[in-house]
Amino acid sequence: MLKIADWLIYALCCSLLYGFWGFFSKLATQYIDYNTAFVYEAVGAILATLFIIVRTNNFSLQGDLRGIIFALLVGFCGTAASLLFLIAIGKGPVTSVISITSIYPIVAVLLSFIFLKESITLFQTLALFLAVIAVILSAF
Repeated sequence: MLKIADWLIYALCCSLLYGFWGFFSKLATQYIDYNTAFVYEAVGAILATLFIIVRTNNFSLQGDLRGIIFALLVGFCGTAASLLFLIAIGKGPVTSVISITSIYPIVAVLLSFIFLKESITLFQTLALFLAVIAVILSAF
């Protein structure tokens, strides 16, 4: 029987949720302005966070300052990106905005290569290059 790695299941579910996130963002900005949508997105994030905390057994905060700083940066970058995404999706077509914003993994891969010394294979490099080509072709 085929065993699928846990990380792959999580990654596929994440991708599915990001798809709904982009779709719902467009619907929201069709009915309310991006600032209002941004506030309600934050409320939704807080509610989701509270739900997860309540449902998690043995939840406790950890205190490593480096982890806390990086987690705060995750929140800052994600929130700023969400605001910019809502502005873009409210003004532009879903196909172009989603295509262009979907190349963000290239930034993460390059930063991981440079700072974390993670290796990138030839096929992964080719895939990143083809992703850029695909975004260019699909955005116009």
